Amino acid sequence: MPTSDRTIRVGTIGITVRTSNRTTLTVTVTRGGNIIVRGPQTTTDADATALVERRRSWIYRQLSHLAETAPDNPQRELIRGAGFDVLGRPHRLRIVPDDNQGEPLIQHRSTPTGGWLHMRRSATLKLGEARRIIINFYAETGHEWLKLNRPSIARYTPNSAVPVTFSTRMRTTWTHNHPTRGLALHWATAQLPPTLLRELIHRTLGLHTIAPSRDLNRALRTLWLGQLITPTTPDHRIHLNPTAAGLCPDCSAPPGALHADRCDIARCAITGFQRAHCHPGNTCNTVWTGHFPGEPECTEYGFYCRPTPDGYEPCNADDPGAMHDFNRLYRECRWDPSTQCMTLP
Repeated sequence: MPTSDRTIRVGTIGITVRTSNRTTLTVTVTRGGNIIVRGPQTTTDADATALVERRRSWIYRQLSHLAETAPDNPQRELIRGAGFDVLGRPHRLRIVPDDNQGEPLIQHRSTPTGGWLHMRRSATLKLGEARRIIINFYAETGHEWLKLNRPSIARYTPNSAVPVTFSTRMRTTWTHNHPTRGLALHWATAQLPPTLLRELIHRTLGLHTIAPSRDLNRALRTLWLGQLITPTTPDHRIHLNPTAAGLCPDCSAPPGALHADRCDIARCAITGFQRAHCHPGNTCNTVWTGHFPGEPECTEYGFYCRPTPDGYEPCNADDPGAMHDFNRLYRECRWDPSTQCMTLP
């Protein structure tokens, strides 16, 4: 009889059951992260499910190995507007004067233009120091997330007191589960959305699945692992200008082309706010014009501000330290989907 395939689900995992004239029942994990159960024509869904459940720990090890052996390891330029995901939420870097804040790096989760990471200008002068600050920020963010979520995770483990920490020393593995010291997570995993971060913990501890393994594997391959590069020009430390080729600084889209799906600079064509999986498919993606979204409108309407010890204040375009006032733009203007720009009421 010919080979036949069908798909079943074990928890949230999609399994391909492939039957043929063979007499044994086996499970394999392909390089693409697909799980295939091979068996005789008489193999039932219950047979395949039971095999997957018995081999769950082995399957998780294979999936983890695949995710760890082929990371994309993207680079980040230390420029205003560089994208950094924090627990799945896109943030952009803003370099601020030292007098404006005391901490090297401060997170601003919700603003009209999305999430921002404000870094003191002096902290950006040395790439090694900037890298250390950002890595420590991710580790601390992960620790804060664990304080809230550890109890709900621990109740599924035999030892509810098992320690779980984020490590800044791990290099080649995402997780390490020590018999006595507990579970350590790579600092970079604090970039994952909470559901995928919990799935990674569940995978390591051999618990039930809560998210598709393929989604976790894909996300792990795209994590930023700390590689910073020097801006192409000194001005890039302060202003978000297009690259020499006019490409989008985050996804490298050329002018006139759609942004990449996970680009942190892209705006939603329907709402005008930062695009972050807000509508299905590619229906709300926007075109890179060669200018940061909102800059032409701020220039046209004269919306500028500058940092002071007491915060930002309105100013003129030619005043020292002037920058586009995106907060005012989103506060006073409305998005016009027909013209794809912010307009005054």
